[in-house]
Amino acid sequence: MTRIGALLSTLDDPFEMFPLDSVARGLADLVSASDETISDHSGWWGVSRKYYSVEQEHHVEVIALLIGSTFVLGQTAITQTVAISKKLHSLAGEPNWFPSDRRTILRTEAAVHVETSLSELILFDAVANYFKHHYEWPDDWNPQRAEKPQRRTIEIVRRLGLSPESREDNLRIAVQNLGLTTSDMVLGARIQAWRERLAECYRKTLSDHGLG
Repeated sequence: MTRIGALLSTLDDPFEMFPLDSVARGLADLVSASDETISDHSGWWGVSRKYYSVEQEHHVEVIALLIGSTFVLGQTAITQTVAISKKLHSLAGEPNWFPSDRRTILRTEAAVHVETSLSELILFDAVANYFKHHYEWPDDWNPQRAEKPQRRTIEIVRRLGLSPESREDNLRIAVQNLGLTTSDMVLGARIQAWRERLAECYRKTLSDHGLG
């Protein structure tokens, strides 16, 4: 098998995503356990967030870390996909007809999120970056006062419904607005479906240019 063929096989191999899915499901189970603990301490009538106990607030923070970690986990698979794409671009002789920059790769063969008209992969990537870096942002998320790499992420997550006013709930908002649930954050399945479409697209493109 050629180097190009091996990279394409890695791209659409579902076994590449199985470990990620296993870890993601484990994180989702931990989210469910923390949600249950919060509920158990609220009683059947519920408790307003401002009256949460220290233990309940602890679990709220744990849930945010678990959700954020799931998006970062998905981002590792996205980054691997980008790296494979760039290697294919190089092996093909760096032609202008093959995607080579991260943003273009994340748009190629990607499902489009209806509400934002953005690639799902771009949104997954932005939420992971939000989780990792939002403490570095201006408190009001003013893009004029943010560093250049932060500006696009701020713009993207705002379109997804996140805001500085909803800081404590932003990751739950991201999950909900992406059509996911905290009990089943199936990022791996969506990323794998994209990788398979991408591999098929690349095979056809390379073959059309005599490199298949």
